Amino acid sequence: MTAPAQPKKIVAPTVSQINAEFVTQLACKYWAPHIKKKSPFDIKVIEDIYEKEIVKSRFAIRKIMLLEFSQYLENYLWMNYSPEVSSKAYLMSICCMVNEKFRENVPAWETFKKKPDDFPFFFKCILKAALAETDGEFSLHEQTVLLLFLDHCFNSLEVDLIRSQVQQLISLPMWMGLQPARLELELKKTPKLRKFWNLIKKNDEKMDPEAREQAYQERRFLSQLIQKFISVLKSVPLSEPVTMDKVHYCERFIELMIDLEALLPTRRWFNTILDDSHLLVHCYLSNLVRREEDGHLFSQLLDMLKFYTGFEINDQTGNALTENEMTTIHYDRITSLQRAAFAHFPELYDFALSNVAEVDTRESLIKCFGPLSSNTLHQVASYLCLLPTLPKGEDTTFDKEFLLELLVSRHERRISQIQQLNQMPLYPTEKIIWDENIVPTEYYSGEGCLALPKLNLQFLTLHDYLLRNFNLFRLESTYEIRQDIEDSVSRMKPWQSEYGGVVFGGWARMAQPIVAFTVVEVAKPSIGENWPTRVRADVSIHLNVRDHIRDEWEGLRKHDVCFLITVRPTKPYGTKFDRRRPFVEQVGLVYVRGCEVQGMLDDKGRVIEDGPEPRPNLRGESRTFRVFLDPNQYQQDMTNTIQNGAEDVYETFNIIMRRKPKENNFKVVGPPGTGKTDVAVQIISNIYHNFPEQRTLIVTHSNQALNQLFEKIMALDIDERHLLRLGHGEEELETEKDFSRYGRVNYVLARRIKLLEEVKRLQKSLGVPGDASYTCETAGYFFLYQVMSRWEEYISKVKNKGNTLPDVTEVSTFFPFHEYFANAPQPIFKGRSYEEDMEIAEGCFRHIKKIFTQLEEFRASELLRSGLDRSKYLLVKEAKIIAMTCTHAALKRHDLVKLGFKYDNILMEEAAQILEIETFIPLLLQNPQDGFSRLKRWIMIGDHHQLPPVIKNMAFQKYSNMEQSLFTRFVRVGVPTVDLDAQGRARASLCNLYNWRYKNLGNLPHVQLLPEFSTANAGLLYDFQLINVEDFQGVGESEPNPYFYQNLGEAEYVVALFMYMCLLGYPADKISILTTYNGQKHLIRDIINRRCGSNPLIGRPNKVTTVDRFQGQQNDYILLSLVRTRAVGHLRDVRRLVVAMSRARLGLYIFARVSLFQNCFELTPAFSQLTARPLHLHIIPTEPFPTSRKNGERPSHEVQIIKNMPQMANFVYNMYMHLIQTTHHYHQTLLQLPPAMLEEGEEVQSQETELETEEEATPAQADIVPSLTDASSSQETSASQTETIPSHTGDSSSSGAIPTESEITATVAEPVAVPAENNTPQDATSAPRETK
Repeated sequence: MTAPAQPKKIVAPTVSQINAEFVTQLACKYWAPHIKKKSPFDIKVIEDIYEKEIVKSRFAIRKIMLLEFSQYLENYLWMNYSPEVSSKAYLMSICCMVNEKFRENVPAWETFKKKPDDFPFFFKCILKAALAETDGEFSLHEQTVLLLFLDHCFNSLEVDLIRSQVQQLISLPMWMGLQPARLELELKKTPKLRKFWNLIKKNDEKMDPEAREQAYQERRFLSQLIQKFISVLKSVPLSEPVTMDKVHYCERFIELMIDLEALLPTRRWFNTILDDSHLLVHCYLSNLVRREEDGHLFSQLLDMLKFYTGFEINDQTGNALTENEMTTIHYDRITSLQRAAFAHFPELYDFALSNVAEVDTRESLIKCFGPLSSNTLHQVASYLCLLPTLPKGEDTTFDKEFLLELLVSRHERRISQIQQLNQMPLYPTEKIIWDENIVPTEYYSGEGCLALPKLNLQFLTLHDYLLRNFNLFRLESTYEIRQDIEDSVSRMKPWQSEYGGVVFGGWARMAQPIVAFTVVEVAKPSIGENWPTRVRADVSIHLNVRDHIRDEWEGLRKHDVCFLITVRPTKPYGTKFDRRRPFVEQVGLVYVRGCEVQGMLDDKGRVIEDGPEPRPNLRGESRTFRVFLDPNQYQQDMTNTIQNGAEDVYETFNIIMRRKPKENNFKVVGPPGTGKTDVAVQIISNIYHNFPEQRTLIVTHSNQALNQLFEKIMALDIDERHLLRLGHGEEELETEKDFSRYGRVNYVLARRIKLLEEVKRLQKSLGVPGDASYTCETAGYFFLYQVMSRWEEYISKVKNKGNTLPDVTEVSTFFPFHEYFANAPQPIFKGRSYEEDMEIAEGCFRHIKKIFTQLEEFRASELLRSGLDRSKYLLVKEAKIIAMTCTHAALKRHDLVKLGFKYDNILMEEAAQILEIETFIPLLLQNPQDGFSRLKRWIMIGDHHQLPPVIKNMAFQKYSNMEQSLFTRFVRVGVPTVDLDAQGRARASLCNLYNWRYKNLGNLPHVQLLPEFSTANAGLLYDFQLINVEDFQGVGESEPNPYFYQNLGEAEYVVALFMYMCLLGYPADKISILTTYNGQKHLIRDIINRRCGSNPLIGRPNKVTTVDRFQGQQNDYILLSLVRTRAVGHLRDVRRLVVAMSRARLGLYIFARVSLFQNCFELTPAFSQLTARPLHLHIIPTEPFPTSRKNGERPSHEVQIIKNMPQMANFVYNMYMHLIQTTHHYHQTLLQLPPAMLEEGEEVQSQETELETEEEATPAQADIVPSLTDASSSQETSASQTETIPSHTGDSSSSGAIPTESEITATVAEPVAVPAENNTPQDATSAPRETK
């Protein structure tokens, strides 16, 4: 098996290249937003740009990207468009810009909404151009661009402007394109439609001839477009060379057909048109399908179109069709054919009289109809209204192959979608994992189409919705699996031994060589199935590794997924692996099969079950795991072995690889800082107290988000015995209490003992003999016969009796539990009033009753003897608030349903960050009751204006729109939401940087009133500032690995500002450093480690992480590095901008290449505010932290302007040295003071001891400060050498401060590469969206 060649990545132009472009020069003259005196509109500019820049470059993405980024569409094309100036170049230019916006995943229709009047004329021109002859004014490449534009229009039906134009193409009148006989047949099926059709004809008669002709053109547009496509398709030769323009046109056309079929509003009437055109038959018989290389993607797209044309749905009602209804439709078609054969074709009598099951297979149909002539086949088809009637005496114009395929494909038996799904293997194999057409590489440019489902605004049925999500989720997982396998296997360095076997020259944390593999069970198939119900195997490995890695392998839990791999390397021992070459052929990878862990075996060969009991200590280093194999895949492999003589895959495995465990009816939309988590906690509290019998399930996308929510819940007045936290992240909770299943079991047992002790004390106080506190059951009897009887007797004595006024002293006198409450504050009863004392008495009894109520709930722990059974009971019955991640829900769904898990409410926090399929799974963790769901409330809390779910593969993210959450879908389709409209996180000035994205987002009162929000940031002139960073040593951004962007100048500048703030007195934990890429994150961490990480005067920031990782968190001061200097990159996604701008409470300082970001249209609302302030850092070095200066006031201290990073680095160095010298001098002065004064200053002296040690250890500048050369040259690790850990030179003590300016300017720096094995293999491969 060989891997296909890697696609090349599109390199974005640099700022200097942009400025040198002819397009940029024109933009500066005619439409650039920052130019005040612009030249008047000139149509010739558009003509020249289109011909010289776009057409001449064959629609090069680089050229179109430059034009779109320069705001060509917004500020020139559409602003000046009118019917009078409309031309081919004008139309094509607009379409190119819109298509580029969709490729970049930025809003495309906002400009048209501002000037909607000319859009109908423009759209009609597009329709006319799309039908033009390919050898005429519009080339095939240009018409492919138009097809893509139309596809975007059909997928934007939620936009009113677009929908008003598209609806005319896809409504009932489009049936004018049907042949008359077929039209009559369809109207006869649905009598109501005939009334509508007659009404349409009457309205047409009232129209003037010109308007009627225009309407007819629009109604027939899609029919004519299909006929045009068929003519292009037929022009493709079988073996002669074909232009790729034709192939791409055909691919884009099928993509358009798929999208029309996969949307209910467009499918309703169009599906009949498509069926009447017999497009699928033409395509499957075409030469393009037979061209193996050129037609591969076309064939895959065709299979998708076939799936949707036969989808199980009623086109008119939109209702999903059941299996019985689909069978009925199939039988109706066959019997119609049999009736026609019986009545008109004597040669088909045998077929007409056969039963359906005998003649509905492809082979039977070909056998029956194959011998017939072309004319006879045409007549059969015309009787079924599939073709026009053949005139007498004339021969058909259709090929016999086409006519036969038309009849056979329409009447052959179909396999149900559920049946296909059930037969699908669960895990990807080597054939899927390295197929670039199915799992595209990270270098997806967005240019071509792919054979992938799209998550559009709507879907056909629930089955369609789940199937699209399932397929994409499976392929996204496959992409991650490919990365993991390539990383782990290449680390193991498989080489061919001198005897022809395999020898491993390296090691991997996540993979181990297999010592032995044995299939131990193949269970019989269930009735009606041909695959085994269960296949189990034992895998033995030798764990000669470090203790913590052994613990990780032994910690594999039930349901964890591993992969079994076969490698047969051909490279001799010692051959170096080249990551730039195809992986599969280098390592000799042959097979990959997935498996699910059941558990590790003990010394006696039994599976070690998870439970509260400690796991047994196994001797030696050999370990055996029992795993479940995929029964469907096993059946396919065994069939291949038996029928084709292939080797037995399951006798060849030599590597096992584990994967790193992963950290989804009413919605609350909450902007940043509006208290979404607090609202969630309050909702949970309200449900818990108002509906005490109901159970609530809490789901989040990550352990971190779940723990933040759970910690707030623990602070409420919720009985902790009702709280349960499931999953791997429980140990990260900041509490000494254990809220896991077994932790809760231990709590219940300990609580039971404590309560029984209270029962014993109560029994003793009442003088009752016996042992009532022996069990919960005996305690229950004691309460019923001893406690309740005394209470009832007491109530009868002290309650009102007729008209007699109750005596207040009787309440205390007759109270039976005085002795038990002797340890309570005395006196218990105040004696002031009867009502007050009775309330106290009833409160005392409620306390006693609560003891026995809890003991009654704990009775099950006495009856259930094992910890596993007790934990199951706790999960199913006892817990009222259960929290888990959506990943845990997916892994444990089968077990939870089997246990009978029940819940009434579900709350999803950060719902906009959970994948659609992950959102759906938690709804299915319980079986319905009496055919109805038990679920009463579904609360989704999130912010669709912030970042969506993480999708690592760019193709799935951009092309398939997989990053759309269910929360976002609901908002897009107009489901009502509850909006939080006041934030309490940030200063009002900081809030202005992102509140433009929300409706009426204001500030809570405390943001204006509290001193921390009104006080200035000490040592800094502004509360937020954008700082321009130019190239350092001639280098801006670098990219040692795909999407692993770094910028050394920005990284040093950010760290220098952090050190400056700490030297002023800012607490380091109040500062977080964020960046937009993983590469920069690692570089900043490395610089901090070398500059100040172990320095007690400075320390480390609270966090150094990516913007995506920091969503949902906050800190007082945020230092943000935007990294990019060539292209804006993924910050152009406004959602990421909102997250970046909204993390800071008091101060935000952004380091970026201003000339790049200020011209980005999508970022304008924020960057217009940022660029209104000076672009050089303004500091006040003599103003210590904290300051009394009010925010916005001019400082009394001198303001210093920092113009570049070397100046800041030099300044911080001098500031640090001055502080050290001042401290040293002060310490020497203290040593000369009299003893009495020394005693008074003892505390100060002790505080300075560390500084003295620091000063003595670093007497010279060279000893104190590592040079920038050290920090960077030690990082000279290329992208192909990521297996080595970056080494660091210099003493550990040399982390005092930043180097001098002379040292910096003498440095030639290299950014760090990806961290190696010590950070786990997954860190070695960056995702396209740097969010890992």
